[in-house]
Amino acid sequence: MIDCQTYVVWDVETLRFSWEVPGRWSNPAGFGLAVAVSQDHLGVTRTWVEADALELIDYLSGYDCVVGFNSRRFDNRVLEKYGDAAALDDLTVDLLEDISAAAGRPNCVSLGNLAETLLGETKLLDDPTDAVRMWRGGKSEDRDYVVRYCQRDVELTRRAFEFGREHGFVIIPVPDAAWNGLPLVARVPVDWGAGPAGLLIAPETLGR
Repeated sequence: MIDCQTYVVWDVETLRFSWEVPGRWSNPAGFGLAVAVSQDHLGVTRTWVEADALELIDYLSGYDCVVGFNSRRFDNRVLEKYGDAAALDDLTVDLLEDISAAAGRPNCVSLGNLAETLLGETKLLDDPTDAVRMWRGGKSEDRDYVVRYCQRDVELTRRAFEFGREHGFVIIPVPDAAWNGLPLVARVPVDWGAGPAGLLIAPETLGR
């Protein structure tokens, strides 16, 4: 079980589309930091832009745990363009990584699918490339929306993490599976806090 007396949840939005980056997804540092949002265990929320990248690395390093979604492979690597972010890996709790390991399937769920199934909530943008497009357009109202989109993702990640800490599992959809005409979901055990073991369940048994 992890020991997170203090933790911060974070997410990044990037400057570039994948097709503009040499090496594409194998080179996250090439994406560049447009904006990041962090929210700690006390609810303190901060917004960071590219000029703040070194300060962001130092800030994240001050917590027991740094919580993200696909952050070990992507968000942490984006920051490597700006400074030594390798130490963040030892502090990282990556929801996608942990859920995929427990489910036995790589990349088994998106943040959007996790939020919808577990929390009944949705992201602000369906297509993340819209965030890149809006940020690069430079309009203040569009950039404000990108910040809100990023903050929403952070809040969804935090709520999923805290659910897992409290209950010992999260709930994810099972691809291409149904029960009595309804999508089947799985209760996947996570080691973020004490709770019951995972098992396959029907939607109406969730009790939420």
